[in-house]
Amino acid sequence: MPGKAINRYGILIVTFIVAMVVAIVFAGSLLYPLLALITGAILVFVFARLIVRFNLQAALLKLMAFVLPFSVPVPLIDGSMIRVPGEPLALVAAAVLFIEIAGGSFKRLNDPLHKEFLWLVPFAAAFIVTTPFSQILVVSAKFSFINLLYMLVFYIFVARHLRYNSNLFFQMILLYSMGMIVVVLWSLHRFWQWEWNPVVIRGIFLPFYNDHTIFGAAAAILAALWFSTISLCSNNKTRIFWLVTGLFFFMTVVYTTSRAALLSLPVFILVLVLLYLKLKVKHLLIIGSAIVLGVLIFHRPLIGRMQQVEALSYDVNAGIGERTVSSANISTDVSNIERLNRWVSAWRMFKERPLTGFGPGTYQFTYIPYQEHSLMNRLTVTDPWNVPEGSGGTAHSEYLLALSEMGVLGLAGWLIFIGRLMFLAFDRSIGLRSRVTIIAAFAALATWFFHAFFNNFLNTDKFAFLFWGTAAWLVTNYHIKDEEHLLRKN
Repeated sequence: MPGKAINRYGILIVTFIVAMVVAIVFAGSLLYPLLALITGAILVFVFARLIVRFNLQAALLKLMAFVLPFSVPVPLIDGSMIRVPGEPLALVAAAVLFIEIAGGSFKRLNDPLHKEFLWLVPFAAAFIVTTPFSQILVVSAKFSFINLLYMLVFYIFVARHLRYNSNLFFQMILLYSMGMIVVVLWSLHRFWQWEWNPVVIRGIFLPFYNDHTIFGAAAAILAALWFSTISLCSNNKTRIFWLVTGLFFFMTVVYTTSRAALLSLPVFILVLVLLYLKLKVKHLLIIGSAIVLGVLIFHRPLIGRMQQVEALSYDVNAGIGERTVSSANISTDVSNIERLNRWVSAWRMFKERPLTGFGPGTYQFTYIPYQEHSLMNRLTVTDPWNVPEGSGGTAHSEYLLALSEMGVLGLAGWLIFIGRLMFLAFDRSIGLRSRVTIIAAFAALATWFFHAFFNNFLNTDKFAFLFWGTAAWLVTNYHIKDEEHLLRKN
């Protein structure tokens, strides 16, 4: 049978199995959870075998990219949730990866890309090592499993297949962007139903995105990717298309009113400029040290100035500029005050358990006794099962969340991985033909490195895909030269 026919039949089978997995998990989890779980596991294995048999890994990744923006939480067992269809497809991809490993595709120990994955080991190990010391073992086990799944699928699995298909990343990002555009249209419809009342912005992206902040963070990465890769276009029509798409997602960031997402775009431009100036990590460390020293010296005047800011993030009459300035309001803006409260709580938790933290995923259940009374407000949570309207979330910082839940191991592992990407972008990419691509990837990731000071979204499938997928694109482009060498050698 010709190859095209095989692929055609393979795609039909894959589509059928996808529908079966989604239907069984969605319906069965509500009626017979355990039966749905067992049946789903069998189908995941069958699906994975079919994908390997018909060589449809790239098709799986593209399918996943398109449906992730529509992924919604569905009840599973004992209060657990599964995001459908994103997480079932991620499980299938993980099964495919293990089949590939069992088939010997990791046997080349000298493979530079496989060695690159070792830089993720400290962060992944932090989840495994700290889970047994958790305050709530079941929660940590589930949380660690899902985060490790995302790393395996969206970073390692994606990277392994990007190396042989240079266009795959752009195809995935285009499909994800298409899904996001549909969600934007959905949100506009809901916004219209509420007569364009800005108060409802937080919830108009439901059920697909929990709130406006995660949607804004995703839109910021997409805007950065489309803008920074315009120079890679081969013709003017493509450049115009990418420019328009970038502008659309920039306007989407504005539309979400997410302050951290808005501020992450100037950070993206700054990082882009620093990269094109060919600064190295040592220069960044000097600049960063000078900034930190300046803040320490002038912290009192800075705090005094911030206390004078009166703009409120939830003022329905405030413009974009006022909303952005409200980020500095630490006196009357309850959103900012509550964020400070969460940060103080995370720091106190770290000081109590500095080595192992309280366990991955446990912050929202354990931080309440560590809150600062002077910072408590109408958004403050006193019962994790009864959250005030407009509140919720965890540490509101990827860095402090790792520190409070996994101690120094978690934060060190996270910073090691970020440091590696920074080193590749600033120091090792100079002179490479793939430098423009590496710059684009890191500059887009920089939107999240900044945003991660104020929010944490890596434990959600739709955002984890963007972050880990872009990181995978960066490292595979760095190792292009090594791939070419290995191909010639073999």
